[in-house]
Amino acid sequence: MSHPYPPPRDKKGGRIGFTTGANAAAAAKAAALALLGERPEVVDIWLPAGWRQRFQVSRLEPKGDGFLAGLIKDAGDDPDVTHGAEIQAWVRFGSKDALEGGEGVGVVTRPGLGLPIGEPAINPVPRQMIWQAVREVTERPLRIVVSIPGGEELARKTLNPRLGVLGGLSVLGTTGVVKPYSTSAFRMSVVQAVGVARANGLLEIAATTGGRSERFAMRLLPHLPELAFIEMGDFVGDVLKAARKVGIEVVRIVGMIGKISKMADGKTMTHAAGGEVNRALLMELLRGAGASPRALKEAEGAPTARRFLEIALEEGLDRFFLDLVRLAQERLQAYIGPRPFVSVALTDFDEGRCLAAWPDREAYRG
Repeated sequence: MSHPYPPPRDKKGGRIGFTTGANAAAAAKAAALALLGERPEVVDIWLPAGWRQRFQVSRLEPKGDGFLAGLIKDAGDDPDVTHGAEIQAWVRFGSKDALEGGEGVGVVTRPGLGLPIGEPAINPVPRQMIWQAVREVTERPLRIVVSIPGGEELARKTLNPRLGVLGGLSVLGTTGVVKPYSTSAFRMSVVQAVGVARANGLLEIAATTGGRSERFAMRLLPHLPELAFIEMGDFVGDVLKAARKVGIEVVRIVGMIGKISKMADGKTMTHAAGGEVNRALLMELLRGAGASPRALKEAEGAPTARRFLEIALEEGLDRFFLDLVRLAQERLQAYIGPRPFVSVALTDFDEGRCLAAWPDREAYRG
């Protein structure tokens, strides 16, 4: 999806996109202009990233005593569940300023999101952007309703239900732009999930590298409530920093060998783009665990971390798994400091069996 007024590309040539909050602000400004008799096809707003950006208006029509404007969200080259969604704002004059959530915008039902319970899930920076945009048009009091048609269905693909944002999506964004491949909306949701867990009284969380590892973690840690489980994807460093900030005392990392081996290699962002699995490290751990010459020869040509796991299982090398999680835990603990306490558990791929955990194996019942 091309944009008529694109911002600069990133250093790798990737196309920068725009947040849901930026689109909502531009839509609100377009509708406010229509209230004053204009019919803009393009509007420009100030982005917190530091420049003014023009947006193409895809819909502008009268609705009741106001006007409805819509923009098609362009997330650039960043994978984003809301890419291509229409972000709408219905604006009319009122007796006082009001910002509401309409169709497809979720409602906050739990503490910890920085918004009062019962409020629409429009985050503070997007709220500021919306009001700044319309104040460039008029100082008269306005009633603004932000909507995302289809947002309730899209929200099922996000962390919103777990966070306590029900009925739709969150209107996010702190800079107005989305950097390519940053998965910034997911990262923000992961950080929010940590805050929600703490705001609801939890001091211990379990951060998992994916949906399957989360299911395994729930079986291994039955003493934890559902709210404690956070599917962090690749953002282990962000989870640890968020946990330290809000006062979480224990973070249990549960994952499979690919991601855990990257943590053992000192990586706190474990996406494939962040580097290949360190096969030399895994070879060293196999040797230290007493692997046979045959196993070592086969491991030299192993294409994936999973194959190293299979070789270790074939050889009965429990020490390989223990040394791996111990190294991962030590690297993560050194990264974040003394708090929170970090524990790392490695599972197999099929049954969710805990192959090793450090330093408190007894906490994992599987």
